[in-house]
Amino acid sequence: MRILFRLFLLLLSLPAFPGPAEKREESPITFLDRANEILGIQANVVANRLDSLFATDRADDEFGRSRIRVRSQFFVREQASSDLSTQYRINLKLPSLEKKFKFRMNQNKKKKAASDKELLDPNKINQLNKSWIFNSDIGVSAANPPRIISRARVRKNMETGSFIHRFSEQLTYITDESGLTEETLIDSDYVFDEKLIFRFVNLKRWRIHNKEFTTNHGPTFIQQLSDNEALNYALNAQSVVENGTWFFNNYRLAINYRRNLYRQWVYFDVNPGIDFPKDFSFRRTPFINFQLEILFGS
Repeated sequence: MRILFRLFLLLLSLPAFPGPAEKREESPITFLDRANEILGIQANVVANRLDSLFATDRADDEFGRSRIRVRSQFFVREQASSDLSTQYRINLKLPSLEKKFKFRMNQNKKKKAASDKELLDPNKINQLNKSWIFNSDIGVSAANPPRIISRARVRKNMETGSFIHRFSEQLTYITDESGLTEETLIDSDYVFDEKLIFRFVNLKRWRIHNKEFTTNHGPTFIQQLSDNEALNYALNAQSVVENGTWFFNNYRLAINYRRNLYRQWVYFDVNPGIDFPKDFSFRRTPFINFQLEILFGS
């Protein structure tokens, strides 16, 4: 009788355990969430790799790099004299400001107390950084007379579906007639595969002292050809506001070929393109730009 009684109790307790049907209901949701996370990380990895190859400000800011850049450019345009310019720039990371602005409303104390070791975790380093990032740099343009350029930036990343949106707000001060300039940039990235990115650029620039307001909009395709070379195809529409009237004053089609010459610190760029400026009745105006860039630092 005792054995039969124990078997009866065991049969009564079986419905309390989740059956196979319950596990099958949860597994598809878990699988989709995991797949979405993996695809998001892979998309960000591709964007980070290509932006690093092009040595963009975003790559330096998000990877916490402090760098010294030397850029020498030779610009040739039809119906204009050639121009050779050299710029020297130092990029600095501002970790103290980042810590102050990492506050989140209704954020629990554990997330607020995240340590530096957690931020440097190799499993998280390729994930999309959604916190506020602050950086600044200072540069000198080897013009006559020389110009000192100082900049401060705040940056944040966001996601909507398969797109990664990268917001940036920047203040620039130049010791010439340009004076103070405010810029707002929103890049929207969509990754096709590990070697091709679609990016739609929206840039607004306000030269405060000159009372000049311009914008730049258009698609860009960034393609990696090998570990040491890549192409950037861009089609941009440039506009300006004058006397209360907003109009497009130039359309540009350009290709930028970039090559790593030596150990990821010497790069060479060739940038041919065609402008259609309003000043020339939107007649095509070809140009080509050669650039040698040397990077020192992390």
